[in-house]
Amino acid sequence: MEVRYARDPLGVLDEEQRAQYRNLLELGGWDHAHRYLAETFRKELAEDAGQAAQDFRGSPASRHLAWGKPLDLGCNAAEVLDSLAYRRDLLMAGFALNRGVRELVQKCVLMGTGTPVALIATAPARARLEDSTLVVAWKPSPAARRALDRGLDMLSRARQVYLVAIEEHGEKNLPTAQEMAEHLMEAHNVRVEAVGLRAADSPADQLQGFYRETGADLLVMGAYSMPRLQEIFFGGFTRRFINREDCNVLLAH
Repeated sequence: MEVRYARDPLGVLDEEQRAQYRNLLELGGWDHAHRYLAETFRKELAEDAGQAAQDFRGSPASRHLAWGKPLDLGCNAAEVLDSLAYRRDLLMAGFALNRGVRELVQKCVLMGTGTPVALIATAPARARLEDSTLVVAWKPSPAARRALDRGLDMLSRARQVYLVAIEEHGEKNLPTAQEMAEHLMEAHNVRVEAVGLRAADSPADQLQGFYRETGADLLVMGAYSMPRLQEIFFGGFTRRFINREDCNVLLAH
């Protein structure tokens, strides 16, 4: 596993530098403004990445992780992230990551390549996966099924897994949370319990409350695959969790 520092060009500018960029854009045109942005970005990226590397080497995580070269998202961020994601099984990022980069990660990695993304809000309460509690947001959909597949290794090792579904009507002949839980227990030895939550105005609030009450370490869920009229549990629901920044979330598209 490798740790890399990433920033987008505008994200490194302070207020004074942003004002200078706008002035150059208005008075000198795109070429002058772009040259200033590129030069400033390279300088700030090197300084910030150097400080991040120093902080990393002083942390306990450095014993288990490798520090890689910083990601230069100044030229063609989509290509850089696509190339990185296709050669990785999972991409992890903190919610503290610059919002512009986080949005690029969602668009290029999660949506573009299909590589799962984990967004980390806080350090898990348990140091070992075998002691952890995981929550899976379940709805019969390709995204939810892919999330189960992507997280299966963690689910099979976790101390406790909750498969949580919002109660709905009209989904005949599709597996319920209880049926999926039985499958996970029988086929993969997952220590899982099915939980049903009543449909309400804010299922995201219910799921977030359940995550908090159980002291869960990670929420596993599908993302952005359902048509708008069917996005009862995903889609807008997913964006709510990404914007909340209060749960550790593993997303699969």
